[in-house]
Amino acid sequence: MEENKKFELSDDELDTVVGGYGVGDTVRCSHDDIAYCSNCGRLLKNYDVTITGVRGVLNGKTLYWVTRKCCGHKSSIIETEIL
Repeated sequence: MEENKKFELSDDELDTVVGGYGVGDTVRCSHDDIAYCSNCGRLLKNYDVTITGVRGVLNGKTLYWVTRKCCGHKSSIIETEIL
């Protein structure tokens, strides 16, 4: 079984990957459909998260690791959810 490997990016590399967002930035996200926080049940129409890392790329879109402001739940989002 392959372990999840962590790596660090320089500020310039991080800026290139996340398009100007950095680890520690708080961003507003939005869902077009009805979605709820899987931890606290809050409606996730417009919600704030803090970016905690870059998960990878899926279909040309950057995936981020984030912590939700509603309850501190850790999850991942795709860049198109960021307003």
